[in-house]
Amino acid sequence: MKRPRLHGTDGIRGRADETFGTAMNWDDEGALNALIEHRVLSNRAMRIIGEATGIHLLESIGESPLVVIGWDRRDANVTLVDALESGLGAAGCRTLRVGELPTPGLHNAVLASAADAGMMVTASHNPATDSGVKFFDSEGYKSMPDVENRISDIAWKLADGGLAAPQEKGESLEEIDGLTLYREALKNRLQELESLMAMKFGTLDWSNVIPKDGLLLDCSGGAGTEWFAEGLSRRGLETIEVSSRLDPINHNCGAGDFSPTAKWLNEELLMNESSHRLLWSIAQRLEGNEGIPPWEPGQIIGAALDGDGDRCLLIEAIEDGLQIVDGDRMCDEIMRAAIGARSGDWKMAASIESDLGLIADLPRLGKHVSITTAVGDRWLSAALWPTPDSRWFQSTELPRVIGTEDSGHLVMPALCPNTSGTWALVGDGAATLLATLLARAALCENNSLPAFRGGWKKRASIQPSVRERWTGDNELAILIQTSAEDWCNTPLNRTHVDGEPALLLLEGTLEKLPISIAVRNSGTEAKTSISIRFARGIHADGNELMNDLVNILTPLLKP
Repeated sequence: MKRPRLHGTDGIRGRADETFGTAMNWDDEGALNALIEHRVLSNRAMRIIGEATGIHLLESIGESPLVVIGWDRRDANVTLVDALESGLGAAGCRTLRVGELPTPGLHNAVLASAADAGMMVTASHNPATDSGVKFFDSEGYKSMPDVENRISDIAWKLADGGLAAPQEKGESLEEIDGLTLYREALKNRLQELESLMAMKFGTLDWSNVIPKDGLLLDCSGGAGTEWFAEGLSRRGLETIEVSSRLDPINHNCGAGDFSPTAKWLNEELLMNESSHRLLWSIAQRLEGNEGIPPWEPGQIIGAALDGDGDRCLLIEAIEDGLQIVDGDRMCDEIMRAAIGARSGDWKMAASIESDLGLIADLPRLGKHVSITTAVGDRWLSAALWPTPDSRWFQSTELPRVIGTEDSGHLVMPALCPNTSGTWALVGDGAATLLATLLARAALCENNSLPAFRGGWKKRASIQPSVRERWTGDNELAILIQTSAEDWCNTPLNRTHVDGEPALLLLEGTLEKLPISIAVRNSGTEAKTSISIRFARGIHADGNELMNDLVNILTPLLKP
């Protein structure tokens, strides 16, 4: 019998609780079932995951593979890392700890140490009570489904006794400082971005880009909290960190609490005290200036990373309030600034939840290539690889490729450590912020290339959802397609996207303009999401369509 996958959209995640099920004296199989059925990640489950991953590496690489282990700041990670390393060692792997660091720092550490794999113990933007693990291969890329399926299969066989538990004792190497390696790599990335846009960060006049009082930065209490804002200020861009290492990671802070389409009126910020640290800090500035905005429309007021530092969202001023600058707009601005500085053809990947206008309007910038991908930055990377068998770029300058998700995941090239002219792809919130700041400065000087004409989009979730009831091709999917076609009064085509096995993606036209409707299961939470996108110019009420679809699915998917 086929057993459930342990991995979701971006690794394995669950509520970290070693005591859950202890009274029932759960065995290894019980520990994995707790992860699937109750979203509980225990030390016992983490050890099995380590053993299974180690066995997979021995199968695919050979004797004594080297695995780099990093983590973010969660109380449970102290013992979860020990359990993971114990499992890897039992399978015969050599292990190398690189300390607390952002997820892109683990990517860098894998390449810098010429490791065979890397494992990042994190739950990204999830609350501090959650944890999990992301798997990276020897080329610094996140694992793909075929690898995850194999690891899951091995884990279940270990748990139910179908495969004998390994009895090896792998070597544990002396820990190295991965965060220092990452910070040095980030400095090098800044230089490459400066070259791409013909701008020098330290000599720029930032008065048109950020307010005179400086940029408010929210690193979610993660690894960048104590040094990123200071580093930006030292380079001439006044920056104030608003999150604290005294609070749990992601607590009332970070990019994870923001919707890509969020907006706030100034009067709302003054009247309703926000629990989110960044919004609260912005409101304090507004209140301290007697309710008069101490910024100009178009300026970036704040920036929020998530807890493991692999994505970023911005907050900018508009005429009567604030709005989110999502990943799609940052991608567009980076491309426009780079193309304005020097000619060249770009290759862009955007997920099925990105703004329809981003791809439809790309010809305004010239003859560039665009690709639509599944949700998850690993799919952005895969779409941008030179070839499936050649996943690094060989170039004397930064390759002109970029991937985007509206949630703030941007995938861009980074030089491989200890090499010359070899580039890999990685999602990095700090690098995204640096690139967008440079792009804004460049566009303030020369904004000859127009921004894309954004359409309308909305996302809603049914949570909790019994995800097994939604497959993307069952009777529920037929019901949703029929309802959507009736509302649009036109047939809609189903589109297949690699990496989304339970996706229903409907595409067609409304008022002779493109529309897209997607229903998919979350890979990390018990929820099913509906995403609707209209091209600019459609006057139909998308909220009405969303309400219809939510009302149909909610009673059918709720537990």
